[in-house]
Amino acid sequence: MKKIYLLLALLFCAGYIIAQDEEVYYHDSDDEFKTLFGDKEFGGYGGFGLGYSKIDDKHALIFDARGGVLLGHSLALGLGGAGFINSYEYDPALNKDVSLVGGYGGLFVEPILFPKSRVHLSFPVLFGIGGAAYTTFVADDSDYQQDNTIEETSMFLIIEPAAELEFNITKFMRLAAFVSYRFTNDLEIESVMKDALVNYTVGVRFKFGKF
Repeated sequence: MKKIYLLLALLFCAGYIIAQDEEVYYHDSDDEFKTLFGDKEFGGYGGFGLGYSKIDDKHALIFDARGGVLLGHSLALGLGGAGFINSYEYDPALNKDVSLVGGYGGLFVEPILFPKSRVHLSFPVLFGIGGAAYTTFVADDSDYQQDNTIEETSMFLIIEPAAELEFNITKFMRLAAFVSYRFTNDLEIESVMKDALVNYTVGVRFKFGKF
């Protein structure tokens, strides 16, 4: 947990340094953003990401994708979604390996600070809905097949704010390192913790489009 807080602090420090370095540029540049839509430029991007988290106190992988429009370079609006799976572990009550899998999606809003800088910050927030399934896994050695069974399911609402440190790789590609935090309502699955999904995620995200 301390490492997560340290990473967040570094992200905000980086943003402050960038702000200081870019202040003269934005005051002197002919294409200074006077208002959110002042330059009347629109763009958009699509991207995907890979993250690590703990779900139900087990190691988990999260895959996400999102796409949206850019308004005046400094604000993105769009749709995003993610899928997750935590590590299989043996459940003696079921006498099987079990895992929590699922996904969520919804709308995101992403303010972007100093987007023309080579390195800058953005703060996306996703509002959505999702579902989780408690699944069992059995390997059939006789024909090399796998039998996955859904034991319990639950719907949930989610709000996921994040901080991203973005790198302008090219005019059409950005790479972002991110930290996010999932807030959800309680899961109605007896075999997992009620707040199994509430936790940090750290990862990387690739974005392609017109920025």
